[in-house]
Amino acid sequence: MRKALGFALVIHGLAHASAGVWATDMAHPLVVTLLWEGAAVGFIVAGGIILGLVPLERYLKAVSTIAIACSLVLLLLFAHSVFIPGALIDIALAVLLVFRTQPVAMRRTRGRFSRTLFAVFAVYTAVVIGARYTTLIWGTTPYERSIPLPGDPPVDDQHYRIDHAVTIEAPADSVWMWLAQIGQDRAGFYSYDWLERAAGDDIHNVDSIIPEWQQRDAGDLVRAIQPGYLGGILDDKPGWRVKEVVPGRAIVLEGWGAFVLRPTGENRTRMQIRTRGAGTPKLSMIPVAPVSLLVFEPAHFIMERGMLLGIKKRAERRQKSA
Repeated sequence: MRKALGFALVIHGLAHASAGVWATDMAHPLVVTLLWEGAAVGFIVAGGIILGLVPLERYLKAVSTIAIACSLVLLLLFAHSVFIPGALIDIALAVLLVFRTQPVAMRRTRGRFSRTLFAVFAVYTAVVIGARYTTLIWGTTPYERSIPLPGDPPVDDQHYRIDHAVTIEAPADSVWMWLAQIGQDRAGFYSYDWLERAAGDDIHNVDSIIPEWQQRDAGDLVRAIQPGYLGGILDDKPGWRVKEVVPGRAIVLEGWGAFVLRPTGENRTRMQIRTRGAGTPKLSMIPVAPVSLLVFEPAHFIMERGMLLGIKKRAERRQKSA
């Protein structure tokens, strides 16, 4: 019973990922982040205390109270029908942990490795949630996040938003030549190709402009992986289809977003990558949301930031040598 309750608290904390993503688009990011941190990390720590992985037994009620209060505010303030079960779980946990007269039975876990691993997991979760909004808008201005770009879905269907941008000291037409040739089977993605190769993806970044790779049309496939990757189990999703092309200025990829070049001077370009999605909570997405939060979003930020900086470095170097 003790272990089941401890694991349930950790899982309940992680399940707030769906609510946190939804709420980020509804209120001031700092308010959402504080509530999300209090709920998610609070429940994880409370679960760790009960499992004997966190030596803070005397603070269990205090930590649980903070977690439940933050969770209820987060779930009810940014109400969605999907969050009703979560609020009911909060009330049940309040009865079990806060208003219970008998203390919850706990046992100290002696394994140092287990305690260290749990501490790293809790801290990592806290850092990801705390830094998330900053990573979602890296390099952009409020104006850039508000302007319409090619490929944008309807306004009411944009609750999941990522905007990244960088200034490149080169003309947009010059930057376009690097953007046009992206793809696993072309110039790579100018990011950390050694990481991609470590995952078995045969990508090698190119440092030159290849004339035969300059044409891009709607319907083209921008490959993410080589044919037969991982035995072919992902061959039904080998990359992104080009949805729209604005020659010299924008490429829109289905499933990724818009890559837009905006001249801001004779030899200066703002390159912006925008990803948009519905972000509407669904029961089926609640188990997936923590994986997206803790694994895919940080990896996407690292690689996309690397791509922007990689294009910037190549375009500026070519401009200086021209």
